[in-house]
Amino acid sequence: TSNCFRYSSVLEEEKMAFARFVLATLAVMAVLAVARAAVGVDISQAVSVSSFQCIRNAGYGSFAIPRVYQSVGRVDPNGAQTVKNAWAAGVAHVDGYIFPCPKCGNGYGQVQAAVQNLRNAGANIGMLWLDIEGSQYWMDQASNRNFFASMVSGGQAAGVRLGVYTSASQWNPIMGSYTGGSGFPLWYAHYDNSPSFNDFRSFGGWSKPAMKQYVGDTTVCGVGADLTWYP
Repeated sequence: TSNCFRYSSVLEEEKMAFARFVLATLAVMAVLAVARAAVGVDISQAVSVSSFQCIRNAGYGSFAIPRVYQSVGRVDPNGAQTVKNAWAAGVAHVDGYIFPCPKCGNGYGQVQAAVQNLRNAGANIGMLWLDIEGSQYWMDQASNRNFFASMVSGGQAAGVRLGVYTSASQWNPIMGSYTGGSGFPLWYAHYDNSPSFNDFRSFGGWSKPAMKQYVGDTTVCGVGADLTWYP
């Protein structure tokens, strides 16, 4: 009986040791996952080199996405220089986003103007994100789809990589069941303060996102910004 008891005790100790090993392994994997993930900012104002350096030091400057076109139908006058300032501050990845003016028409021309302005200024971006939000800026769904397709054509003709910034609450009323953007990376917004995709539900033909804007309208180093998580 005593031998059986000792054998049983050894088995229990081995089980506990294995359980501790599994928990430790999962903890390490979680830390590595966080280490690989990146948090960046998108901004709609002029930002200096020193401010970007401060943002980086605060842990939010893995990448930056300045606005390069405004909803009033013109190139953002601060966009190109802000892109250059981000690079100069050592930000590893810099994109741009265009907040279009659908009611102004000519989506093709708006994207072309944004890209040409960046190139004239020597401001390089990795990707141009098309911002689809604010139904008050848009028209009926048929016209909206045509305008979106026109922007895509303008970006493709300019030779830039495109992505789409939106959310289900914005895309669905503006575009309806349209899936014409699903071939491009999705950057979606949900301000739940959670840097994860656990909340994501398919919409617009997207089955998975590329990035998540999880904090909106915050301030980092005196700069108004939104926070985006990239896994």
